[in-house]
Amino acid sequence: MKNQSLLLFAFVALISWSCGTSSTLLEVLQPSQIVLPEDIKVVALIDRSKPEKGFANFMEGAFSGEDFGQDREGRRLALQNLTTTLTRTPTLQIKGTGVEYTGSKNGKQMLPPLNWDEIKSICSKYGADAVIALESFDSSSDISYSQSSYKSKQKDGTEITKYTHTARRNVRVYMGWRVYDPKLRVVVDENTTNESDEDTATGDTQDRARTNLRSQLTAVRELAAKAGDSYGKRIAPVWVNVSRTYYTTAKGADKDAMEQAHRLTQAGKWEEAAEVWNDLLSSARDPKTKGKAAHNLALAFERNGNLSKAEDWAGKAYTQYGNKTSQNYVYVIQQRISDQARLDYQLKKVKP
Repeated sequence: MKNQSLLLFAFVALISWSCGTSSTLLEVLQPSQIVLPEDIKVVALIDRSKPEKGFANFMEGAFSGEDFGQDREGRRLALQNLTTTLTRTPTLQIKGTGVEYTGSKNGKQMLPPLNWDEIKSICSKYGADAVIALESFDSSSDISYSQSSYKSKQKDGTEITKYTHTARRNVRVYMGWRVYDPKLRVVVDENTTNESDEDTATGDTQDRARTNLRSQLTAVRELAAKAGDSYGKRIAPVWVNVSRTYYTTAKGADKDAMEQAHRLTQAGKWEEAAEVWNDLLSSARDPKTKGKAAHNLALAFERNGNLSKAEDWAGKAYTQYGNKTSQNYVYVIQQRISDQARLDYQLKKVKP
């Protein structure tokens, strides 16, 4: 996942360079969707979604078109990605336990909560304040077909009708999670997710179209990993990388200064680059250059954590100098200011 993000960033950076812009990554602490009790600092992770063994369960998987080991692999990746995501939070320490319990017969539904003696035993054994449980896991899929025709001219000049077959597969992953707080004897979060994705492929026959689809196992793996990551971000503030675009070129007499500032950013000298952009606000003759410089100054302030100044300069880039790109950047900064207020509340419990 990290490598894919870096490859995408490199691609975007290449496209940006050709358009007179460049991209940089910022590490941003993203607020969680819910706030856990402040005395929860260490959590133990368990799997309570293990399917029952037996013929009925086997037949359900066969009729739903599941690949062999599909749900087992999905469960593993959901837990793995949740663990990875929670390594990027300042508020929680997560402990893997390897504890597994058999879940419900219907993977889309959760069993009643575990009893509190069991939860206390797990917390005691692993030195945890709470338990996160993957309570249910199931996957399903359906596939449909369609065809279209087209005319193809042969070497002898005659036309024949050929057909293109299209296969569409929709894959769904259902998961249920709980967070148990033994001190309060309360399930502080209970959440179900339904992730889905559709693949499309073509072929000259229906079988080839189906064969050209991404494997169902791969689809389930990716959806389960995404769900695990999402649940981690639901329950704890998490550091994430965000991409920002800034200007690197200008016309005429301002060209050299803008290119110098770009070289400074590449060397990690953003404060020196900001001085160049600030000088351009008074020396540049072209209003477009001033708009670019103001936009870049907004980014420099965001990098330093001064969101108020970043909002001011992004606003000036748009309202005073007509840089249309900066209008959306204003909204981005305003959202970050709102997020920061939530973070300030969420991080009260974190002590150095």
